[in-house]
Amino acid sequence: MKTNQPGHTGSRPRQARQANTAAVLQLLVRSGPLARGDIAKELSLNHGSVSRIIEPLLSAGVVRELAERSTVARVGRPRVPVELDSSSRYAVGVHLGLERTTLGLIDLSGHCVKTYTENRDPADSAATLRHAAELAAGMADTAPGPVLGIGVTAGGEVDRATGRVVRNDVLGWADVQVDGVLRERTGLDVVVDGNVPALLGAELTFGAGLGGQDVSYLFIGNVTETGFLSRPMGTCSNSIVQGDFGRLLVPQLTGGGHGRFGDCGTDVALLAAARSAGVAATSLTELIRLADKDPAAAGLLEARSTQVALVADTVYDLMRPDLIVLGGSGAPSDRWLDAVRDRVETAPPQALVRPLARGNPLVVAAAGLVVRAFFTSGEWS
Repeated sequence: MKTNQPGHTGSRPRQARQANTAAVLQLLVRSGPLARGDIAKELSLNHGSVSRIIEPLLSAGVVRELAERSTVARVGRPRVPVELDSSSRYAVGVHLGLERTTLGLIDLSGHCVKTYTENRDPADSAATLRHAAELAAGMADTAPGPVLGIGVTAGGEVDRATGRVVRNDVLGWADVQVDGVLRERTGLDVVVDGNVPALLGAELTFGAGLGGQDVSYLFIGNVTETGFLSRPMGTCSNSIVQGDFGRLLVPQLTGGGHGRFGDCGTDVALLAAARSAGVAATSLTELIRLADKDPAAAGLLEARSTQVALVADTVYDLMRPDLIVLGGSGAPSDRWLDAVRDRVETAPPQALVRPLARGNPLVVAAAGLVVRAFFTSGEWS
């Protein structure tokens, strides 16, 4: 009989414990404080399993007990609620955008403690990373508690395992090692991933996808990317399937006909169409504001909503997700979320949601890489 199978090494029970621990922590993020019995019922675990999960978390200060709930003539175990101590650990997030580096600090509940944005020249990758390392070190030094590590996100193709940007045409980067400079400067663990896996992971951990099973994330901005996670065990970014929907054919914003979404549906294309229509908007925020009083601006956003609805229908037809999160400018406000919902044909309208992760989404996504790794590691030192 072979002895190196997972069932005999104990790796599967360990993975199950880690997944259950992550589920408990996420439940406390979403619904805490809760008594152990309530946690057991919510997650279909027995009371003993929950206690074995909670005790090391209590010892490490990750969760804390509150005063016993008073119940009339209650018999049996006391109902002592526990809650996540979100201030027990922190994580730094770094987003490497086209023209700006955005940094921030979040706690274990995904709350942004502080953020900072700095304009820069994207062409010099070495200088960008050196300066990002200095900023991250300063951010970590100001944290009110222990810092778990640094999460870094960038667009394009990112190799999480090696901590490098393989290719980012927007930045002009190819084979850029990211993690080493930040790790050397700060002495902290560094996790590097693409924008969409990080954004989806943040929604699964702190936001709209919390507790979800099959969740898609559509990011629409200057790039068009999608992420999908099916029946997650925890929220590991390694399990997220990433892709691009820029080749999908959608109706043009103006003039009729069809084109690739990557050519006619991005923010760049939307603002170019606005200029051609005589709409004085230099940013998406301005275009949304003008739509309240300018029919031309409103018409462009309605046309964009038609494009997004077609993309959502295509994703739904292919993947059948329970939830489709429209990130970036896909549904920039509740009004335009309703517009997309009105136009879908196969996707259930209520399955379409906007991101709910609190604070700066770039910071929460980047720092969330570290928090999720902490939740699923089973190591609470």
